[in-house]
Amino acid sequence: MMNTNNTYFENLYRIGCEYEAARAERQARKQQIIDTLGWESDELKAWYEEDKAAKFPFEQGACKAYRAWKSSIGRQEDEVEVDDFLWEKEVGEFVDTLRQAEIATFVYTNQSTAVMENLHQFAAAGCNTTLFFCVCVGAT
Repeated sequence: MMNTNNTYFENLYRIGCEYEAARAERQARKQQIIDTLGWESDELKAWYEEDKAAKFPFEQGACKAYRAWKSSIGRQEDEVEVDDFLWEKEVGEFVDTLRQAEIATFVYTNQSTAVMENLHQFAAAGCNTTLFFCVCVGAT
């Protein structure tokens, strides 16, 4: 059974929750600006600039790594199971996130027609593959 306590992923979750709380606060502030100062106010224009600059703290590769870990825990898996397709731009961050979380292996079960693309991308990111069982070289 996989360790259900992972400090790295717990920290990612905390940061994501903080981002969502800040986003909810921004949305409430937007409505307050509209209600008190109107749609044409400079404050609302500044709010749009602030909201545009508030980027989610992780890219999709890290999000998919977290979701794979969390789902695998929920299913009481022995390994992290990845059933989601990864776009080329997500693979490096996905593998790096697993390494930083000290997850050395994962099972890739995606059934899309692009499975071979992902396997080649995993290899380019330093993973060794054995029958869809991937080893993140460099992870502890």
